[in-house]
Order: sequence, then C-alpha cells, then structure tokens
Amino acid sequence: MIRRRSIRSVLFATYSVIIALILSISLLLFYLWSSDTLRKQALDSISGTSRSVQEKLDFEIQKMDTVSQNILYSNLVKERFLVFTGKSPADEGLSPAENVTQATKELAEILVAANGPALPAQQINLYDFAGNMFGSGFDNRRAKVDLRGKSWYRAVMGENDGKVMTTPEIDEQLINVLPTSEEPYSISLLRLFSDRYNAPEGIVEVKQSLRNLFKGLNLSRQDRVIVYTDAGELIYPAGKGFDAERQSIRQFLAHPEGGTTENPETGEPELFQVSRSEYTGWNSAVIRPEKTFSAPLRTFTSLFVLFAACILLLAILLTYWAAQRITKPIARLHRFIKTTDLSGLASPAPIELSSGLNELDRLQLAFGKMGERLRYSMEQLMQAQKQQLQARMLALQSQMNPHFLYNTLATIGVMAEENMNREIVEMIENLSDLMRYISSDDASDVNLETELAHTEKFLRCVGFRYGSRLTYQIDSDPATRNIQTSKLIIQPLVENAVKYSTKAVPPWHIWVRVYSEGELWFAEVRDNGPGFEEGRLEEIRKSIEKIEQSGQTPSLKVEGMGLLNVYIRLKIMYGPRMSFHIENAPQGGAIVTIGGAQTPGGNDK
Repeated sequence: MIRRRSIRSVLFATYSVIIALILSISLLLFYLWSSDTLRKQALDSISGTSRSVQEKLDFEIQKMDTVSQNILYSNLVKERFLVFTGKSPADEGLSPAENVTQATKELAEILVAANGPALPAQQINLYDFAGNMFGSGFDNRRAKVDLRGKSWYRAVMGENDGKVMTTPEIDEQLINVLPTSEEPYSISLLRLFSDRYNAPEGIVEVKQSLRNLFKGLNLSRQDRVIVYTDAGELIYPAGKGFDAERQSIRQFLAHPEGGTTENPETGEPELFQVSRSEYTGWNSAVIRPEKTFSAPLRTFTSLFVLFAACILLLAILLTYWAAQRITKPIARLHRFIKTTDLSGLASPAPIELSSGLNELDRLQLAFGKMGERLRYSMEQLMQAQKQQLQARMLALQSQMNPHFLYNTLATIGVMAEENMNREIVEMIENLSDLMRYISSDDASDVNLETELAHTEKFLRCVGFRYGSRLTYQIDSDPATRNIQTSKLIIQPLVENAVKYSTKAVPPWHIWVRVYSEGELWFAEVRDNGPGFEEGRLEEIRKSIEKIEQSGQTPSLKVEGMGLLNVYIRLKIMYGPRMSFHIENAPQGGAIVTIGGAQTPGGNDK
C-alpha cells in the first residue's frame, strides 16, 4: 500500500534535507580541514617546544661539563689535590700540615673560580680512589666516603675519556645544607681525574639540582614535559608519585616520532613530540592536551551549528508560507477528523473549503456518510460486548456450588428435632441473608467488606453443623474495606477449604486474611486440612494453562469447579493485574491466594 504524505510534509522534508545536507557537508569538510591544519600547527609548536627544552638542557649540561673539564685540564688543581691527598711531596720550607692547609686553601679558591659567578654547578666534589673527598659549593667538607658504594662508581670506572651522567637522586650530601624544604634531587656529571702522566687518580663530580636545571624552561601552562633516557629511566619530573609519567614513557619509546597518547589519569587525548639529544642521550617529550588546540574549533563549530539551525528554521518558515495556501484546506480537514469523537460522527460539522478542489469536496461528503455508518456499527458492537460480558459474569456467578444450602437445610432439620429454636432462628437469618446476597443480580460488584461479612455468615451457618470442632479467624486491613470486586469471590474459597479440611481429624480451623500491597489487594484462605492432592493441583494448573492459551472460558460444572470459577471471574475483571495462587502449606493444609488491582480495569489493559 502506497503511503501518501501531505504536500507540506513533502516540502518540509525535501527542503530541510537539502539545506541540512549542504550545511552538514560544509561543516564536516571545514571541520576536517581545520582540524588537520590545527593539528599540524600544534604538532609543529610542540616539536619546537621539545627542541627548545632539549637545547636548554644541553646548554645547562654543557656548562656543567665545561666546569668539569676546566678542573680536569688544570695542572694546578691536579697538584693541589695530590698534596691534599698526601700523594705529592710537600713544598720546601713548609711542614706537612702547613703544606696540606695551603693546598686546601688554594684548591678551594681554584674550584670556586672554575665554577664562576653564574654557578653552573651547585656542588663540585673531587675524590681519590682511597675515598678522600674534597667538596666545594654548598658543602665544603673534607670527608672520607665509601667511593665503591656510589651508584655511579662502576659506570665512571668503565669510561676512559667520556662523561657519565646520573639519573635524579635525593642528594644525601646536600639534604641538610640546601636552603629549601623540597627534596634536593640533583644530577651529577662525572669524569675520571688523571695526573700529568694520564694515570687515573680520582673522579671529578659536578652536581646541579634538578630544580635549577629545569627552571629556565619556557612552557605554556597546558604543556607537560617528561625527560627520560633511552633505557626508559625518568629524569624529569623526579620523585614519588609520578607513575603516570613512567607509564607514558613506554609509549614514547614505542613511538619516538611523536603522535597521540592518552592521559593516564584523566583519559583525555593528548599530542606529544620527542626530541633526542645526542650530547646527553636524553629524550625530551612535550605533551599537550588536544582540547587546547581544538577548543577554538569547537567554539566555531558551535556557532556554525547555531547559524545553520537559524538558516534551516528560516527555510522551514518560508516553505510553510509557500505551501500554506495549498495545504490549508487539507490541514483543516485533518484537524476535523482528528478531533471528531463518537458523538460527532453522526452529524459532523461542515468544513469550509476555499481551495475549490472537487476531490476535497467529495472527500468531505464521503467522510460524513462514513461517520454515520461507523457510529451505528460501534454502538451495536459495544452493546453486544456489554451484554456478552454481563452474561458471562452472571453465568459464572450462578454456577457457585449450592451444596452448603443442602447441608444447611439438613442441619436445620436435626436442630429442629433437638428443639434448638434460637439457633435455628439465627441460622435461618444468616442463610436468608446469604441466599439474598447470592441470588441478587442488582449489583454484581461489591466491596470487600461486604464480601467478607457474607463470608462470615457462611462460616456461622457451617459452624452450627460442626460446633466447636470448626473455628475460624478473619483478619482484614481497614484500607481494603471499600475496594470493589466481584461478588462471591472469597466465599467459594472458604467453602472449598471447609469441604476438604473436614475430611481430616478435627479440630478444623479456617484463616482468612485480606491485605493490600501497593496498588494491589490480596485475599488469603488457609486451612489445616489434608491439603490438595498432587493430581488435583496438576489438574487445576493445566485447566488454567488451557484458559490462558485459548482465551476461552470452558464449560463449568456445578460440582467441583469453584476454584476455576473464581479464577475466570478474576481474569475477566482484572485482566493481567489479577493474582491467583494455590499451594500446600509446609506444615499441612492448603493455601489459596487471590488478588487484583484496587481499581478494577482488566478489560482495558
């Protein structure tokens, strides 16, 4: 079947899609081009920053190296240090102690001069292989140290002419003399110290704090710098709590050309570029969040989307104006059809059409005639459904088991023989009320309070027959008193409980409990009899499944069909919101629980 649409909807859809496609494609192309351009610019900027960081570090390390080489190539330093360590003879005219004091003073002055006023080195240490240390800088001690215990000792001894650089370490030598509360991480540059015959005599150590080494970097606030060795050792930042940086280093080593990474802490995408120094062997990685360069693009995109929405809205308004004269008669007819209810179908109000189109006039006339026929048909159908539903409810209600009436009359006869006149009067009154309640058809729906009252009258009638051997208890939640339900919905369950529980040895007890949970009400009938036979339970469940599958009410017999009768009436009245459950209690006896919505409406669900 061909689906027909209005002219207005076709115009709206066509022009809106065309304009939306043009704007979307333009925005997408511009976004891709701008994003690629900004990305390249950001990568170039990050790469430049990375090279700047590398050059700055190389410059600082070169200054440290210059200090170390000035010391190495100074013969005066070599002579004075040998005198200080006792490996060079004393000068003539001076005692050994005076000679050492003089050499120490001169050596300190030379080291201070070698470091210069700019202090490229925070600390200079000279070591001989016997562990004697001469310090110049923040720590000017002359001490004995365990040279072989130093972390850099083996690396330095393996180098003949080259330098050795350490990774950042907490400087135990300066930790108590530096004027700062921060942990004094420092980097050492070390070279072998040789005598005039080029024989190794000791080691020169030039130290600089990590903070001073990196304080001159010109970085924007959003950039992060990570400096690391080719082996993946973290140079900067140093200290505890930088596991995220160490995690990033693995990706930097895998992609030394740079690229995109993910922030280990926030998960946001970031760009990075790496520059490697041949002089230090260090890699300088500069990381910048993608959002820093994409923020202007997102702002422009938002403005463009807003502009596109305005253009699209203007196009829709123009389309509406252009199609109004054509679609106005059709829209008027549509509104009339949409607002017409059952009462207006027989005599629909005339629709004024100004289009002059013959097809619309004929459509109006056909709709008027269709409305008359439809209303008549719906009235007939609704009347038939109402009568059918009422007939089914009355038929089901009339099928209730009358055995209690036969038993009651027999009991009255026995009581008459025993001259129990007062009990007979009371029993007949209860029976009369009960029969009037059962046989009346003026109100098929009653409230739960009324149903429970007549259920109790039934139990009183039965009680005259069984005496003290039968007791009962009725508990009712006050909130359930005015809930409307079908007549004779609880009494058959009580009758069934009395019938089967009295097959066991007395005393017999019947419990009736009515309560509510949320929007549902429940009635539970329990006895202390032998309970349901397993075959009987299976038979009832199969009958219920058959009703559910076929959707039809089976022919019910007067004998032995009380439970199904109750189930079917609950189904008709409450639909899917009904509750029906039967079981045997663990301690003996049977339990039947029924329920439904506090506001009946099953047929509408």
